[in-house]
Amino acid sequence: MTRRRPRPRPYDRELHSLRPIGHGGEQEPSPIGWYFARFSKHLRPGQVVPITRMDRQYALFRTRGGRAAVIDSQCCHMGADLSRCGHVREERLVCGFHAWEFDKEGTCRKIPGADRIPSRAVQRSLPVTEVAGVIWFWHGSPTPEPLGELAFAEDRGRHLYLTGEVLVCHADLLPIGEHVTDSSHWAYTHSKGHPMVSVPLRDEGRHFSFRIQPAEAQDLRIHHFRPRVVVSMVGPTTALVTHQPGPEPDGKPHRMAFVAAVSPVRPGITIATWCLIVRKLGPDWLLWPANRLWAAFLWRLVRRNHHADFDILRWMRPVAKDLWSAADGPTVRAYRRFYRRNLPPATAEPTAESTEGPAPRKS
Repeated sequence: MTRRRPRPRPYDRELHSLRPIGHGGEQEPSPIGWYFARFSKHLRPGQVVPITRMDRQYALFRTRGGRAAVIDSQCCHMGADLSRCGHVREERLVCGFHAWEFDKEGTCRKIPGADRIPSRAVQRSLPVTEVAGVIWFWHGSPTPEPLGELAFAEDRGRHLYLTGEVLVCHADLLPIGEHVTDSSHWAYTHSKGHPMVSVPLRDEGRHFSFRIQPAEAQDLRIHHFRPRVVVSMVGPTTALVTHQPGPEPDGKPHRMAFVAAVSPVRPGITIATWCLIVRKLGPDWLLWPANRLWAAFLWRLVRRNHHADFDILRWMRPVAKDLWSAADGPTVRAYRRFYRRNLPPATAEPTAESTEGPAPRKS
């Protein structure tokens, strides 16, 4: 019996057909941390899909019990593509060529007609977690870290997770990931005529956060980010954006949180995506319609604002040498230091020029 394969998402089809523009060579090292794999609602129980990350091909699947897993797509037996010929049977991924069965950790658990399983019958696997309606995979060090900045979103009874969009970009990871730290572009693409500045909050180890606010004090009342937003890096390429009504945090739960994530696909190709975490106005048994209408309103508002970046990010390409301006501000440089100190140890020693960039110039 032929199993019907799931229809690929639009961004899947685009990724499979694209080739990098004006780019070649090996994949640049990526910082240690959690990366976007797929939206949770785009992977049903029993479904398996191919994904490419860090220039490697993986099979992403969800078991019948609902657990997501990522393992190397090339079967260790004879090289069949598990993401395209495989299918899910209960809690395992079964190769469509010889029916070898692999668990979520990539270990072969059954070989038809064999009385023993070779010790090398193992697929490379990646640690996976699901938070805020997103499937995340861990890259880098052997032991994954908790997604601490997103811990508040694990209360599914109080939050709605709104799937955003996936944008395929023709650039490497760093220039796409750093755009959220570039406060100087907001006045031109998001808030016409309202210059913004960034205020550093924390910059040490694996922590990086800053506040973005209008440049002039009188603009605090009229700007649509009334009056400030705080950007906390969940990982080197994932940002959590929340509202802060005053100069100091008020300790109240976030009404809305915006998550922007960037994942490398292959040299010259990166995906950028976003989603929303919306706190419900009240329990669903009482306010179900109001909760959904409130969330839909916020989603449309954020989508409209985020689309201002789409054509810019999609067609960004790396320049041979950075050219800085005094108007660029310090946050992008600080982010680059944060990015590079979280690279794997063998690649974490940049030169002074690559860390800081050229000296600022007056525009």
